[in-house]
Amino acid sequence: MPRQEFIDLVHKVKKEGKSEQLTIRNLLKLFGNYEKRTSGNVWRINEYLKKEKLVIVPNFQGGWVDQYVELKEMDKARIKSGNESEEEKFDPINRLSVLKAASQTPISISRDATLEKAYHLMWKNDFSQLPVMNNDREIFGIISWQSIAKGLITKKDSNCVKDFMINDYKILSEDTPLFESIKEVIKTEMVFVKTRDNKIKGPVTPFDLNEEFLEQIEPFILLEQIENFIRLILHNKIVLQDILKLLNITDRKVESISDLTFGEYVLIIENSENWILLDLPFVKADFTNEMHEIRKIRNGVMHFHPDKVSEPELKHLRSMSKFLMDYIKNSNL
Repeated sequence: MPRQEFIDLVHKVKKEGKSEQLTIRNLLKLFGNYEKRTSGNVWRINEYLKKEKLVIVPNFQGGWVDQYVELKEMDKARIKSGNESEEEKFDPINRLSVLKAASQTPISISRDATLEKAYHLMWKNDFSQLPVMNNDREIFGIISWQSIAKGLITKKDSNCVKDFMINDYKILSEDTPLFESIKEVIKTEMVFVKTRDNKIKGPVTPFDLNEEFLEQIEPFILLEQIENFIRLILHNKIVLQDILKLLNITDRKVESISDLTFGEYVLIIENSENWILLDLPFVKADFTNEMHEIRKIRNGVMHFHPDKVSEPELKHLRSMSKFLMDYIKNSNL
């Protein structure tokens, strides 16, 4: 049993969540008034630390006795952050700031600009509307083809942007939950975003939502297609009992190709006897390596990895899906 001084030190480390530095000599003394690192003393210290979920770094069994070591808690399992370089509190809610459009500086026009300037900017950038701003922290309104048309129909005697402004937009904080933001975008069709330093970003439109969610679901659709193509390749080619024997599946019932995992498809294809039965016009090593890459991407997508599928990964999914589709069509499978 350790001395009370050491128990108090352990409680302090666990309560504050901070490590404590001390020399190996002080460690031995605090724990049991020990003078030497005998096998028995080391065993007792290590057993107590293991029970308290603590560790000493570096290992105190070696090195100079007056060398400093660190008493700290064992590393706990943590949520993997999208940005490994930043120690940020994990936020379980998707915010408006996740949208690409919510981080863009808007192309704007000043209140005193002419209608010709507005025409030029909207036509050049293929916009239907523009925010009216004199700085990056304040919106006075928006001008659109529609608002200009209404002004001209009513014979408004002006050529100045401020006389054709409307207020059909909304400003939301970048921390607004994404689900709430979607409702506002659908309702008003134009949402601007205020950052934590009060700068205006955006706009976010229904088109941006379509782009974002297409980007989110495309990997799932491509993976499903690839998996279905692989099922077609395996369909009615190999005896089911041989597949079960190869995979050694004992924990679940498998009655068809559809009951297998993607990783199991790869194992079946890699098998030399099966490769001959499948009679595929591919280089075996290249094809199986590509299947392993798809499996890795699939694992990240299906386990909702915080990082989106990268552009090279998405390109790989697209090319593999098209490649298998072309093969299936030309093979009449």
